[in-house]
Amino acid sequence: MVEQVLLNLSRNGIQAMDVVPDLSQRVLTLGARRTHERWVTFHVSDAGTGIAPDVAAKLFTPFFSTRGEGMGLGLSLCRTVIEQHGGALDFGPGPGKCGTEFRFTLPTPRQLAERVAPFSPAPPDTPRADSY
Repeated sequence: MVEQVLLNLSRNGIQAMDVVPDLSQRVLTLGARRTHERWVTFHVSDAGTGIAPDVAAKLFTPFFSTRGEGMGLGLSLCRTVIEQHGGALDFGPGPGKCGTEFRFTLPTPRQLAERVAPFSPAPPDTPRADSY
C-alpha cells in the first residue's frame, strides 16, 4: 500500500506540472532519507504552480478534487494508509518555494533501526545500486 501512496503522489505531481509550458522545467523529485534512528521520511516534489490556500484547506477532504475527472479520494486514501502504518503525511511549498512537496514519515522496523547507520548521502561519483 505504501507503494500506491508513492504512485499516487507522483501522478498528482506530474499532473500538476501540465500547466508548465517549458518541458525542461517539469521536474519531479522523489526521495527518502532516514531522519531519525526510528523514522524514514519520503518526499515527492513537483515544479508546478503550487497549491492555493483555499484548496490546501480542503486537500485531504474525501471527494474534493480540483480536476474534473478526479474522484477526490486519492490524497484522503494516501493519508489514511500512512496513518495506518504509524506515520504522518503533510505538504508544503517545494524546494525554492516552487511547486509542492508532499512528505510522509514512517517508522522503521525495530530490527532495521538497530542495524542500520543513519542516512549519509553517497559521494557523487559512487555508482547507484540500480545502475548495474
